[in-house]
Amino acid sequence: MSNSKETTQKLTYETATGEIEFTLMSDMMFHYVMQRSEKALTGLVCALKGISPSDVKELLVTNPIDLNSTGKETIMDIKLTLNDNEILNIELQVYPDKYWISRSILYLCRAYDNIGKSENYSSIKSTTLFCITDQELIKGAEEEFYAKYRLTNIKSHSLYTDKFGINVLQLNHTDKATKEDIDNNLVYWAELFKATTWEEFKALAKNHPDIEEVGTLIFELNYDNQAKEILEGQRRYR
Repeated sequence: MSNSKETTQKLTYETATGEIEFTLMSDMMFHYVMQRSEKALTGLVCALKGISPSDVKELLVTNPIDLNSTGKETIMDIKLTLNDNEILNIELQVYPDKYWISRSILYLCRAYDNIGKSENYSSIKSTTLFCITDQELIKGAEEEFYAKYRLTNIKSHSLYTDKFGINVLQLNHTDKATKEDIDNNLVYWAELFKATTWEEFKALAKNHPDIEEVGTLIFELNYDNQAKEILEGQRRYR
């Protein structure tokens, strides 16, 4: 990446003000920042799963991106393995998509198909697709802040399996958050995603070194000419 030295000498993350052109709601920005900041990624995963950081022994991004060789069609979902026994797929959905339900099921099934022909079925890893969105993706659905979808028996509502599911974090419905959502820091993360100015982001990041690191990475890409061209190309493509 190529930096604009004159600009960055005048501005830093700490002194930046006004609108953030490319926020965490840019899927390429989100992917790049999360793969660079292990602490922030761990915090997000813990919030989405409702677990403690001490439960995370290993968190591996299996599809890292390289901004120097990224094309506009690059898939921006973040694919992770957690503790070598669980697959997580985190995606941002910031545009309307009438086929989202079909697409999300397809992506989940592809991720769940994670063993070779000669491997035992017992080695299949639990798989969850996490969608972070500001869109109304499911028409007629009850408004929820954090919805979890699983295979269940239609009559008894008993769970068929918890190894296969889709969770949707609806950023526009923080007013529907439960105490559990708040305690798990999901509302905090929702506010980070929705922050559109440096003032908003820095207020949220204060006293959170991992999020301050995220802010620094966002700043670096917003003031890097080459990175901005890539981000703009991705935005136009979407």
